[in-house]
Amino acid sequence: IYADNYNPNASDDDGSCSYSQTMSLHDGANLKSFYVLPEDTSVDNVLEGACTNISGVIGEGVAASNLGVGTENCTWVGSLSNISRTSGYWINSLGYQSFETAGDITDPETVYTLHNGANLISFPYPNEVEISPAIPGFVEEHFTGIIGEGVAASQITLYQWVGSLTNLQGGDGYWALIDTPDNSDISFSF
Repeated sequence: IYADNYNPNASDDDGSCSYSQTMSLHDGANLKSFYVLPEDTSVDNVLEGACTNISGVIGEGVAASNLGVGTENCTWVGSLSNISRTSGYWINSLGYQSFETAGDITDPETVYTLHNGANLISFPYPNEVEISPAIPGFVEEHFTGIIGEGVAASQITLYQWVGSLTNLQGGDGYWALIDTPDNSDISFSF
């Protein structure tokens, strides 16, 4: 992915690169994530372009409801106040729509810390990658399954995945099912 202001003749990155992510939503619940976020990650700011038709956002253990749905006066209430780069979200849309976020792209070295059980996570790249190559080998043994919106995969033996989910896609959210023998957390970067 190139920055919106990509200059192929530049010899140094001056830190001014700006990226964008287009999010397409269908009517109902959409399992999504953000690999591009602005500096202000508040729900109000990130969803500003589409909030009139979004009734709520649910993350792992947090949620926000839009009291102004259907109007130009969006008012978010609930325990979810900021969008995280490492989290997935169920976004409830009242119809088909697209909106854009602009800002910094997620650093490939972003660390994910997952607990034993189900974790609602993002995938930090703008394109898609096969499951096994996407997950670092030293933690893949702790993944028992991954569930996306309408798709899923199970790891039947180490590095062998079966199911309707074959690739992780940037912009989609996933339930990562983790099993560690001592119930400990695992940390890694995709």
